[in-house]
Amino acid sequence: MELPSPRRLLLCLTLLLFVTTTACQGDTHSSPAAEQDKANSPEPVKTAPAPASPPEPKRQPDKNSDDVEEQPAMRPAGKKDLRPEAEWMPETSGEYPINAFDNYVEKGDLEDIRKHGKLRILVDISNTDSLHRSATQQDIELNQAKRMAEQLGLEPVVLYAENFDQLIPLLEEGKGDIISNNLVVTKEREQEVSLSIPTANTHFILVSRDDVEPVTAVSDLKGKSLEVTKGTAYEQLVREYAKKHPDLDFTVSEKNYVELLIDVAEGKLDFTVVEEQTFDLVSQFKDNLKKNHIFPEEKQLAWAMRKNAKELTSAVDDFVRSHKLTRTTERSVADLDEIKKRGYIRILTRNHPGTYYMWKGRVMGYEFELAEAFAKQLKLRLEIIVAPTHEDLLTMINKGDADIAAALLSITERRDTHGVDFGRPYMKEKVVVVGRDDDKIDSVQDLAGRKIYVRKSSSQYDVALKLKKEVPEVIIELAPEELNIQQILDRVADKEYDLAIADDVSVKLEHAWRKNIDELIDLHEDDNVYAWMVREGNPELLQAVNKFFDKKSTKKLSKVLYTKYFVSPKRTRAEITKVNRNGAISPYDKIVKKYSDEYDFDWRLVVAQMFQESTFNPKAKSWVGARGLMQVMPDTGKQVGEKNLFDPETSVRAGLKYLEWLHRKFEDKGISPENMMWFTLASYNAGLGHVYDAQDLAEEKGWDRRVWFDNVEKAMLLLSEKKYYEKARYGYARGQEPYDYVRKIQARYRTYVALLEDYKRRNSSETGRILDHFYPEFLRTARLHAAGEVPANS
Repeated sequence: MELPSPRRLLLCLTLLLFVTTTACQGDTHSSPAAEQDKANSPEPVKTAPAPASPPEPKRQPDKNSDDVEEQPAMRPAGKKDLRPEAEWMPETSGEYPINAFDNYVEKGDLEDIRKHGKLRILVDISNTDSLHRSATQQDIELNQAKRMAEQLGLEPVVLYAENFDQLIPLLEEGKGDIISNNLVVTKEREQEVSLSIPTANTHFILVSRDDVEPVTAVSDLKGKSLEVTKGTAYEQLVREYAKKHPDLDFTVSEKNYVELLIDVAEGKLDFTVVEEQTFDLVSQFKDNLKKNHIFPEEKQLAWAMRKNAKELTSAVDDFVRSHKLTRTTERSVADLDEIKKRGYIRILTRNHPGTYYMWKGRVMGYEFELAEAFAKQLKLRLEIIVAPTHEDLLTMINKGDADIAAALLSITERRDTHGVDFGRPYMKEKVVVVGRDDDKIDSVQDLAGRKIYVRKSSSQYDVALKLKKEVPEVIIELAPEELNIQQILDRVADKEYDLAIADDVSVKLEHAWRKNIDELIDLHEDDNVYAWMVREGNPELLQAVNKFFDKKSTKKLSKVLYTKYFVSPKRTRAEITKVNRNGAISPYDKIVKKYSDEYDFDWRLVVAQMFQESTFNPKAKSWVGARGLMQVMPDTGKQVGEKNLFDPETSVRAGLKYLEWLHRKFEDKGISPENMMWFTLASYNAGLGHVYDAQDLAEEKGWDRRVWFDNVEKAMLLLSEKKYYEKARYGYARGQEPYDYVRKIQARYRTYVALLEDYKRRNSSETGRILDHFYPEFLRTARLHAAGEVPANS
């Protein structure tokens, strides 16, 4: 945002004084003193508090419509749309907070619902789009509800309620059509809504941390806290339980049951009660919880419809009968015919940037997208299972924990003799020795005395043994099995390891964000090909895999995915070091200033971000599908009411709306305005969930969760390490990306500020340093940097 002139500042203060003396009835977010402080300290951040409800994006009237009133359009989620602690990423197609959807009222049955072409599926916010290490009942249930909608010829739309207690009222008000949310069957609910036949059975559990003794009838619970979510079936049970333990501090709250479980894990709460499926969900990322007491009565879960929706209820019951919603935990070595009967295929992989990972709230990966296509071809639900270590890929297939291993696996003789078969090869890559870019190897004999790190379970180990026979003096060191190849290469780049053996595709992945490693020598392994791995006793499944990879459509998809994941990931771009003669820092300054002023962001910072995203190319399209100057994902654009993201003005407007939504997620948390901006940028790059994970990890490490640089950014780097990401809510993060992203934008922003100030000094004798006392410290430092008066890293 432009710096205010003294005249403008005086006018603002005068108006502010007038408002405070004549309009005290309005709801305010900050004191006049606070507003004045903000006016006196312009920063590269928002200079005014966010409104309680953002302006809706303007929509042109339909030329074919006689409606005069402007209809409500898709808009960013307002401050009241979600609880401040809710962790939602608006990047999943067809999923919206209830107040961010262009909703309508429909209280009729299936015939009336069909007129809208949509089935609105109500869930509460606990079901977020996160990267799970195994499918949970909640994930399966939501996935099946979407499939049912499609079978009915309807578009599935998932609507997130603000809390669990809203679900049934929203259904009865006609703002949703079905509740698919682990709803426990109770007599009271049977009176309120129409329930489907049971989708699963469960038990209620008293949950504590794993270091708490089992609670018995004679346990002393004085001073202990027990909290449950309002409106759930747990509430009545716990009220009766609390009568038997009168010293227990019992509370019913609006907090979601998932959040209460996290509070227990973090020691903020002693006990809560949930059902088994929810416990399983949270246990994926919080391993210090235990089932302290299991209540004996078996409960049933169901979907809910309105009482008058008899036709819809009948359709739901038919679907539930034919699609088993429960997930078996038993091992199975069955072939394809049995797999089809159970309705889902289990694909085993690793959490790795070339196979299966999360980016900007979206589950992605070369192997993941191939697996999706394979499951779709067989008309099966896809269940992804992540192997804890590389070694587990073989053992888990043999034991029946999964059906297919898809993790960029090379066909080797050693693997082929351990009870598995490989399908049709789909990729061939050269194998190389990898070292730092300042290293040099002219021949394999130069490897004598050098240390090469490989995992024993990997194909690189076999190559290393062959190399050892040729060069006996080479030293082979075993890397930990839990590391993936990218993490091994990271250690080479960071000088922790000397050399590694890798395939060409792994080096390409590494080059997507760092250039200080390189291929030093080709080992000429001509038979290094990749294929999916199945058990020897599954000939039908092997035949299906081969048929899938023989299809022309699969070959075409493989080429597209290869380019997407291994060729086109965005690279680090060169810095801008000069400004145009007319004082412009981009071809789009006018548009950026317009919307930065509307959404209260510093326009120079937005331009710096725009360059980082697209190098000012309005037609840019990234490897993940982001588009335009601000590289907005199409689904995000839809959430904020914008469609043509290749149009410069639309892209800037959409990007600013999304920045605004993210920025609000850091309000009221004791974070300084400057740090709020850095957190917002990191979230724009990596996704809000990963930033929340990094904040939690920073706090665990004793760092300041409210400060980005040298605190939370360090925790973000750790989220690429297994011991940290396996307990994180959103799993693996390529932490180097947001780390570099924010630092580069900050550096470029400082350059812009300094250059624009220099331009003003050269073109206006009145500019000078008249407003220096209004500059925050880091802006003054930026000007000194430009003048060469202080060191760049001060």
